[in-house]
Amino acid sequence: MKYLRENKPIWHALVWVAIYVVLVNVGDFVASQLPVAVWATCFLLGCLSITLIIYLKQTNQAEFYGVKRPQAGTLPLALYLVPLFAIAFLQYAKGLDSKLDTSIIVIDFLLVTCVGFIEELLFRGFLFKAILKKGNLNKAIFISGITFGIGHIVNLARGYSFSDQLIQIVVAIAIGIVLAYCVALTGSIIMGVVFHALFNLSGTLTNHETVLDTYIVFAMLVVLIPYVLFMRNRLARVQAQVATA
Repeated sequence: MKYLRENKPIWHALVWVAIYVVLVNVGDFVASQLPVAVWATCFLLGCLSITLIIYLKQTNQAEFYGVKRPQAGTLPLALYLVPLFAIAFLQYAKGLDSKLDTSIIVIDFLLVTCVGFIEELLFRGFLFKAILKKGNLNKAIFISGITFGIGHIVNLARGYSFSDQLIQIVVAIAIGIVLAYCVALTGSIIMGVVFHALFNLSGTLTNHETVLDTYIVFAMLVVLIPYVLFMRNRLARVQAQVATA
């Protein structure tokens, strides 16, 4: 991994993404075959999370990839994510799933925490920094965001319909771009990890009904599309202030 990280950073990111995708699908397959193995995906992603933490510690790259508090003086910029966090709770308007029990909630909480950390590190950490090294900031923001969204196409193998998947990809791209802007503004992926976990948790614990899901998705897009433009302008102003300082 050292050679890839130092010489081919994009491949370094993609190798980790491939490992993640394989583990998710292996875990889901095991869970589908053995009812007692509902923890399979959670366990595998927990192991991957620990592996990544150890990897960052051993290579002394945690701060470089944004696993740190927001940079001094940039925390107010993170407040621009308040509308995004509101989206994370919007799904609760559909009501909680009546089939929930304590064990399911615990599994879901652990799973979304691992997924939030892993995906933010891989896409807004590894991939974002890799593209930034090869190109400019805007390219890193949009390519990492679009790649993050398109990466959700693997969910077709998890039983999602094509139309549902297409909608999810569009929303994921918009969210990915906004979160990349947050990293560009604050230098940290932590806010993104928290949002990511909360967003996935709300989607996991709530009811799923086609009409309501459609309304929720369109409500998200109404917020996200202009929000991307807003964050773009905000970053441009910050860059201009830095350039003239």
